[in-house]
Amino acid sequence: METKWKDDNVTRAQWSIDQYCPKDNNRRTCKACQSGWLNSTSICYAVNNAERSYHKTWEEARENCTGKNSDLAVIVNEAQKKFTTDNSWSSSGISGYWIGLKVEDGRWKWVDGTNLTNDSWIEPPVNGRCATSLQSQGWRSVNCADKNAWICGKKALSV
Repeated sequence: METKWKDDNVTRAQWSIDQYCPKDNNRRTCKACQSGWLNSTSICYAVNNAERSYHKTWEEARENCTGKNSDLAVIVNEAQKKFTTDNSWSSSGISGYWIGLKVEDGRWKWVDGTNLTNDSWIEPPVNGRCATSLQSQGWRSVNCADKNAWICGKKALSV
């Protein structure tokens, strides 16, 4: 059993090395974010702007992010808010991008358990609502069962 645990850990470590430090001509170059992820203020973002038929509910989008060793994006300052809003572009069939903000017990809460500290960023909380971001509209409160594109976020690798 211990050997399998060690093998699993080595496999995970190798996956991380390959994702953040891919080989090119037998030489590794490390980056703060995996290929396909955007880096801003020490956070890596994956903007999932899938075609309309592949959009997800808030919970489905969160599951997709956790499958990528991340979570729906948590925004803690103006720079991160601007970056995610700027990358929430409106294109055919996209009416918003899920971020990691949901109403729980009458309060806006982030997926990391913290409360939203700037209430001016979105309308007052209503149970059953989650937040989307869209470049032309900012943040909106919508039904969590709606289908939208989504943005995953995770800490960048310090290299």
